[in-house]
Amino acid sequence: MNGTTSGKRSPVQYQRDGFVGTLLLNRPEKRNALNPRVWDALDEAVAAVENDAEARVVLLKGAGVSFCGGLDLSPDNELFVFASQVPSAANKVLFYKEVRRVQRIHTRLDRLTRPTIAVMQKHCLGAGLELALCCDIRLCTADTVFSLPEARLGFITDIGGLQRLNRVVGCAHAREISFRAHRFSADKALAIGLVNEVYPDREALEAGAEAMAREIAGNPPLAVQGAKEVFLYDEDVTLEESLEYNAARSSMLVPSEDMAEAINAYLEKRPGRFKGA
Repeated sequence: MNGTTSGKRSPVQYQRDGFVGTLLLNRPEKRNALNPRVWDALDEAVAAVENDAEARVVLLKGAGVSFCGGLDLSPDNELFVFASQVPSAANKVLFYKEVRRVQRIHTRLDRLTRPTIAVMQKHCLGAGLELALCCDIRLCTADTVFSLPEARLGFITDIGGLQRLNRVVGCAHAREISFRAHRFSADKALAIGLVNEVYPDREALEAGAEAMAREIAGNPPLAVQGAKEVFLYDEDVTLEESLEYNAARSSMLVPSEDMAEAINAYLEKRPGRFKGA
């Protein structure tokens, strides 16, 4: 699947090269800032991933200088219609429904059965960080800055960033990042476990992300996807329930053609040829 999901200038595009898919935030002139139109396009792009049986791993990237500058603060963002109106119960209900809708789009990305890698450069701010937290793995350049600035702007981070950040970096770091609303460096992000690896520049980042994606895609896909499903299930249940699901999910893969091929390839010291069977 080469090309885009919804046209050349769609604010989010999806394409695949081999077994590696790419979701591209495509508003470089706006630092890929997010608004309802972008979230709608993201929903369509994630649906395209779900329907693409050949995609074994997905990269999330931002076109241009920045990964994502956060929420679109321009008049183009329909959400700010609510902020400019006289407070009313009806407007609060409408805003609540819109937030819940966008949360569901983020959760859809979060729950993809294929591993996802956020590839970040320069800026990963606010809603952009909330989006990156939906990915399994996060990589960035050394000059990337991070922030959840919502507290400085008078509202609460509300698209899932607080919940996912807490799970990734722990309670103390998550609360500091949220309460201070400050910008922090890639080195800090690496130290607290927000990112998996920091690369010296964009070229090294792109090469590193591609190599990692190809490595993951080269493994038996049913095993990789099964592991992710167990990770997702584990977030919502007790340890014993997760262990039971883990055993059931594992038993679905044993035996399999890919497992036999993986063992033979290992013994013969050659790359495996996996077909998801």
